[in-house]
Amino acid sequence: MATLTRDGLDLHYEVTGSGPALLLPKFNYFRWDRYLDVGLLAGRFTVVVASPRGFMASSRLAADGDYRVADLASDVVAVMEAAGFGRFSVFGYSFTGAFAPWLAHLTGRVDAVVSGGFQIAGDYSPLYAEIQALSTAAEADPAAWSEVISRFDNRAALGFYRELSELPPNFLVDSLPCPLFAFWGEDDEEIAFGGGMQLLASELDRRGIKHASFPGHDHNGMLDHINEALPSVLAWFDELR
Repeated sequence: MATLTRDGLDLHYEVTGSGPALLLPKFNYFRWDRYLDVGLLAGRFTVVVASPRGFMASSRLAADGDYRVADLASDVVAVMEAAGFGRFSVFGYSFTGAFAPWLAHLTGRVDAVVSGGFQIAGDYSPLYAEIQALSTAAEADPAAWSEVISRFDNRAALGFYRELSELPPNFLVDSLPCPLFAFWGEDDEEIAFGGGMQLLASELDRRGIKHASFPGHDHNGMLDHINEALPSVLAWFDELR
């Protein structure tokens, strides 16, 4: 585990492998190495697993601090620079599946995006209310709330989804400055909430964005079987060369 101190905050990250840089943002509720075959990726990429301010082991802001998505993006760019890379690709799932294309828009540093398990096309405005409701329910359950605050500052998550809900529809996939590959489970209930697989697929097709869906998996099930997506992801990266 390495640490970069930026703006008085400690940002934690890990580097493995060799080759072009691939960022795995580590935000809230799962560790990549428990689900994804990071070793397979590290055979082809320098994999950097990084948490910005407010998430996992990285520093939290003071009580009067304001989390902004632009600052989260700047944090991970600073980490990538510390690891020796000015440009990089990004692989995200769920929460980070939204962050990955947004990072490309905000920074201009991203060469390619893999976004899994998120309704990246359509209307984002309903998402903040949903996250607020989940947060309220978790806070009412001491055990659930203890788990939440051990992994991330809830203000950071709420701030992220508040800003996301204010973006224009389809922002994450419109005028994207790099190629993107999307994937999801065919029974993903969270994508269904956001408008559904048919809408997502049609909007991606209309923009010429490649995608794949995997039968038999809901949102968490796709995470549990995320390695099923790796052959498609790696084949797509090969096409970009």
